[in-house]
Amino acid sequence: MDVSVEIAMLARLAATPTIYFRLGGLRDDPAHLDAFRGARAVLAPFHRELDEPGMPDWVRSKTRYCSGLSVSARSVEPRRRDTILVVFGNGGAGGDGDALAAAARAAPSQQWRVIGPASRPKACPENLSLLGWVQDAGSEIARAGLVVGAAGDGLVSAVIATGSRFICLPEPRPFDEQISKARRLAALGVAIVLESWPDASDWPGLIAAANDIDPDGAARLHDPDGARHAADFLIAIAREGKPRAST
Repeated sequence: MDVSVEIAMLARLAATPTIYFRLGGLRDDPAHLDAFRGARAVLAPFHRELDEPGMPDWVRSKTRYCSGLSVSARSVEPRRRDTILVVFGNGGAGGDGDALAAAARAAPSQQWRVIGPASRPKACPENLSLLGWVQDAGSEIARAGLVVGAAGDGLVSAVIATGSRFICLPEPRPFDEQISKARRLAALGVAIVLESWPDASDWPGLIAAANDIDPDGAARLHDPDGARHAADFLIAIAREGKPRAST
């Protein structure tokens, strides 16, 4: 499996069957459509309700949606309603330490924990902890009362799997991958979506709005056995030479 159109085309020229791993966004350009058309099946690491509505129906019908592929451990500790976890990953600009400090000062009753790359603020308030890279991000997400981060598949899957409330700030990606996913989250009412990092004065209202989200509303978007179902699907195609019906 490869997200590269070029590799899929090379495999096709070599008469090697392919299963194409499709990411989000509107990938309806001729190169992607040809890769989808030539693949024996298409696999998407998200629920069908999070798919881009503009994708052609034939691509959607050829796609096996497998949510829950990301490993997202649940914490054995109780959720901390007074904790906000801000997540920065690879591929983005990272966190602005001074903006994080201003947000923490605007919501002093919350403990702000930041994982991933972020600059150091000029003055760090006591309720702000910059943790850098951590070994068990899934447990951090499960413990937090509220998660703030981008709309990459890994973070979205982890938030949905743990039932965490979510403020989503999608980052620019090819084919509007994150913007598309964030719009679907907003349309389904399972996240607060913002175009950019908000002003410090906006945080109290945003936190209140996020706390009003039903934490069980996104449960249908997660398959706890997603990895096993994906494996079964791949094995079935290898054995039978044809995909099962999409779910």
